[in-house]
Amino acid sequence: MANKRKRPAAMREEERQAQRAAARAERRTRRAAEQAAQNVPQKTEAPKAPKKAGVPHKKKINKFRVAVVCTAAVLVALVALGVASAAGVRTPISSIAADGEPEFFSTVKPQASAAPAENTASAAPTPSSAFDGALFIGDSMTTCLKNYITDGVGSTTALSDAEFVTRSDYSWGEAQNELNGGEGGLRLDDDTALTVTEAIDRFSATKLYIQLGKEDLTYNDVSDVTSTAQAVISALQTKYPNLEITVQAVTPMLEWIDYQGLSSGTIAQYNEAMQTYCTGKKNLKFLNIAAFCTEGYLPAEYCADPEGLCIHLNDEGCAIWADYLLGNKTPEPSPTPTPTPDPNGDSTDNTDTTNTAGDTYTDDSGDYTDNTGDYTDDTGDYTDDTGDYTEE
Repeated sequence: MANKRKRPAAMREEERQAQRAAARAERRTRRAAEQAAQNVPQKTEAPKAPKKAGVPHKKKINKFRVAVVCTAAVLVALVALGVASAAGVRTPISSIAADGEPEFFSTVKPQASAAPAENTASAAPTPSSAFDGALFIGDSMTTCLKNYITDGVGSTTALSDAEFVTRSDYSWGEAQNELNGGEGGLRLDDDTALTVTEAIDRFSATKLYIQLGKEDLTYNDVSDVTSTAQAVISALQTKYPNLEITVQAVTPMLEWIDYQGLSSGTIAQYNEAMQTYCTGKKNLKFLNIAAFCTEGYLPAEYCADPEGLCIHLNDEGCAIWADYLLGNKTPEPSPTPTPTPDPNGDSTDNTDTTNTAGDTYTDDSGDYTDNTGDYTDDTGDYTDDTGDYTEE
């Protein structure tokens, strides 16, 4: 009787084992079918044969194994999805994230593109002008240009970036004396005295525009003046090898003017000699601003002092000077003035002299006339302004 009671239990356990084996086989078959549909080959396990009937065995469900199997199934599904993406399957619109950016299958999500840079063209620094770091040194002629740049129309040009240090009677001779240890002859607006090298250092000049010679040509031969000028330039180039030096021509005077050896003729000779010296040398140029005086004399409409020295430029003349500096005009060789008879008909040669007031005149015969009209010839005879005549 006891055996009859145990048999049904064994049979029921055998049936449960068979059912579980069938369920496992069905699940394996279903997974294989799903994987085949997704073109992912998988290794199919052969179903295990059910245990022989009649062998009682009670087996407890392994939850860990079930978890591993489920995890593996999820991984297989993800791999299959990745393969489909690589094969060109488009991302469905439903995969677009809430922020509007598509979710890519790449393991690294592309960074959002940087915002376009603001248009900073208007905020870009203004390019330096050609006259940043430029220093102008000269006598009263350069002072005329300084005034035009400071107070005139020239203030709207790039020349306003330059610095000016001048003195009305500054000369090459004085610059040479400074280089030899002498005191400064140049003057700032506050009357501070500077040597030429102190001026260069004070303004950290990278370019030097220098115009001198007017004072030197008074009482000095052209050869002596050019020799002094060249010595000064050579010394500056030695001390400042990177300094760009531009020697500017001296403009001529009004016609007929000859002041203590300073004339349009001697100025033309000086300019020619200095241009020859500067040509072809490193960091050394010559700017022939006298080129607009096409007749070799200063045109009266550009003269600021027709009743004085007759050499300084007015604003119209300085405007032409500025055009040469700014590159708006190209200098041409200026002619050497041809001796012309005095407009009064008097015959004069290089021995004649006239002082600045116009009081005295002496021609080559030695005759003398003062500003009262009295006359004395070389024989000692005398005639006063009443017409009386007295002979010694």
